[in-house]
Amino acid sequence: MHEEEEKNARTARKKTKKKTKLEYTLENIKSKPHEYSPYVREFVESKVCAEMRKNEKFHSWIRKKSLVKEIEEATACLRQIERVMKKRREREDDGEGITFVDLCSGKGFLSIVLSFKYPKARVEMIDLDETANMEHVAAMKNVNFHCLDVTSRECEKIVEDAGKVSKFVLICGVHLCGDLSRVAIRLWNEARQRMNGECAIVLSPCCLPQRRRHDAFGFHVKDQARLLKVDNYRLWCIFLSLEMRRCLMEDGDGDPGRGGVHMVQDEFMTGNDIKNTFLTCCCAKCPPSLAATTNGGKKRGISASILQASRWKISKT
Repeated sequence: MHEEEEKNARTARKKTKKKTKLEYTLENIKSKPHEYSPYVREFVESKVCAEMRKNEKFHSWIRKKSLVKEIEEATACLRQIERVMKKRREREDDGEGITFVDLCSGKGFLSIVLSFKYPKARVEMIDLDETANMEHVAAMKNVNFHCLDVTSRECEKIVEDAGKVSKFVLICGVHLCGDLSRVAIRLWNEARQRMNGECAIVLSPCCLPQRRRHDAFGFHVKDQARLLKVDNYRLWCIFLSLEMRRCLMEDGDGDPGRGGVHMVQDEFMTGNDIKNTFLTCCCAKCPPSLAATTNGGKKRGISASILQASRWKISKT
């Protein structure tokens, strides 16, 4: 009798539904809110979170172990996108006439956030991962997923077509690895020239290019960082921002008064060895960074144009 009861108990435990990552986060954030960043606390109160909980098509997302990290990265990128959009006040808040191109999107948490934030915008997700569960894309009418290499001609064509049907294109990429950050800058520059400047970029670099390739852009950054005794990731970000500035100067848009290139480090992104720098260019004078001032005006990060790169510092609270 005891063995039968034990067997029934084991069966009941197996049938018990395991908590999803989102459910665990929602439960834990009530008792330990200080363990979560403002971005996560904001997300759990959002319309996006409510939809993900009730819509089965987002099932793979709410179980994802890295959900909290994805929330922080996407929200940090959204803050920079909002700064660019704020400068372009003539545009509708719902994103009408705008196309976002999410490079190396992965499963696309940033695209999800953009879809809800700008419901009339188009969102083009581009990633090479054929194994990812993309069921959730069907739940968003304004999002398209393209299984492509971002270095391919097909990817270039998507950006070109976006420029033909949209008044404004914003290319974004979170944690682009190695040379892919330079590829993103090239796609932005080509689109910007075709669209007479009506194209912006929000880029968060990740790992550096491989070493010992002195014939290509940035492939010697580790060697230079070691010789200069500076952080190699910071130097890589400066290299990329200089490349963005060079693109502007090619056709006369490098006027210092325009202040197009902008760097900011977002301290609300947490984790080990986090890469939390964002580079943006909206080809116009940038307003103050939204991520730079929070908590009653206390600075959480210092942003600077490339002309101030030598004074680029991070302010701790």
